[in-house]
Amino acid sequence: MSRINKLLLPLLVLIALPLWAEDDDSRFEVKYGKNFNFSGGRVSIDHGFGDLVIRTHNSSQVQVRATIRSSDEDIGKQIRIIANESASGVTVRTEFPEIRNWRGHLSYSVDMTVTLPANAPLLAKNRFGSTDARGLQAASTIENKQGSIEFADSRGAHSLVNSFGSIDAEDHRGDLTISNTNGSISVRKVEGTLTANNRFGSVNVADVQRGATITNSNGSIEALDIGGTLKATNAFGNISASTIAGTADITTSNARVELSNVSGSATVKNSFGNVVAKTIAGNLTVDGSNSKVEAEAIAGTVTVDTGFGGVTLRNIGGAARVTSNNGDVRVSDLNSGLTATTQFGAVRAERVKGDANVSANNGSVTLKEIGGGARVRSSFGSVFVEGVNGGVDVTNSNGAISVTGMRGGACHPVSLRTNFSSIKVALPEGSGYAVNARTSFGRISSEIPILTHGMTDETMVGTIGKGGCKLDLVNANGNITIEKD
Repeated sequence: MSRINKLLLPLLVLIALPLWAEDDDSRFEVKYGKNFNFSGGRVSIDHGFGDLVIRTHNSSQVQVRATIRSSDEDIGKQIRIIANESASGVTVRTEFPEIRNWRGHLSYSVDMTVTLPANAPLLAKNRFGSTDARGLQAASTIENKQGSIEFADSRGAHSLVNSFGSIDAEDHRGDLTISNTNGSISVRKVEGTLTANNRFGSVNVADVQRGATITNSNGSIEALDIGGTLKATNAFGNISASTIAGTADITTSNARVELSNVSGSATVKNSFGNVVAKTIAGNLTVDGSNSKVEAEAIAGTVTVDTGFGGVTLRNIGGAARVTSNNGDVRVSDLNSGLTATTQFGAVRAERVKGDANVSANNGSVTLKEIGGGARVRSSFGSVFVEGVNGGVDVTNSNGAISVTGMRGGACHPVSLRTNFSSIKVALPEGSGYAVNARTSFGRISSEIPILTHGMTDETMVGTIGKGGCKLDLVNANGNITIEKD
């Protein structure tokens, strides 16, 4: 039972929130009860200043039961329940007297229960009270203000609208549309599609069989066990989604995204918030601004574009393309090729089965166990390449270059260029290279015998073994060293 103090109504208008008075032992109380025949159309309820309970039965009647209470008898007698039946349905509404210049304490309320046929369409409105509806089997629209909505055990297409109160819905067989402001939304077990919109409140959704579209702002979104696709859009609120049977499309800002166990592909857009994605059966695309990105166990390809945030990728089934500004890039266990670009950040990649193509400024580059070739463009950072199964092409400035662990066998050309630092390359035994090395303000040395065609302290042209494969080493203001691997 809910009661409102009449003296506080101006304040309620200003803040749009109910303020309930304590029970008055000397209050006026009267019961209302009436039955109406329902022969078609819909049931319409317009209620206020009290709780509304809606139930269903197998009868063709609409039963209205209410309790009117007031701290003042004259005011209580002026409260009316107006109800009638017609070919277009049954209508029920509460009417309250207009009260002006009241002095002293005043409170009143009407708590109402309406029982209607299960197959009757419904339009129910309530304000300054909660609404509890269960068992509806036909289409309905329930609107509430300044109170909660509880909705359960229903079927068909239904719409729930509320403000300044929570919405809880569960066990629904059909499509469900929910809109709320300044209150939370909680949904459990929907055997249809779900559309949920909210502002200034959280959204928690679980067990939706045919997909969900969720929009929110200034509140978190949590989605679990979505049977179809998930589209979630938010601002100033975190998004957490797991166990999605279809694709996932996630957009937020100024918040964190956590996404896992997606059976299809996933797309994430975020700014000023981190992104964590795990166990995606399809492709993953992340568009971030000022976002740190972590992805693991992605079966398809990964594309990441972010600024002012690092990127970490692990156990990727397809190729990876990463663009980052002002952040490090770390990649491991990649089943295909890597393309990585960063500004003001380092790049480290290990166990890449395809080619590695890296561009980095103001940061070091480390490549280990590369199944294909390696191509690196860098400045103001060292480059380390270890265990490559293809050609190596490195252009650097103001940073050292070190290449070791090259696989023997077929010819894999090597081209290394830098300045203001050193170049070191270790060659496998039995390999053949045509050497063209030159530097300025530095020395060239080799642990491996070279049949020279021309040699000075700063220039070396010749062959290693049978020659054939290009080994071009160019430096300025630094030494060049050829070592045995």
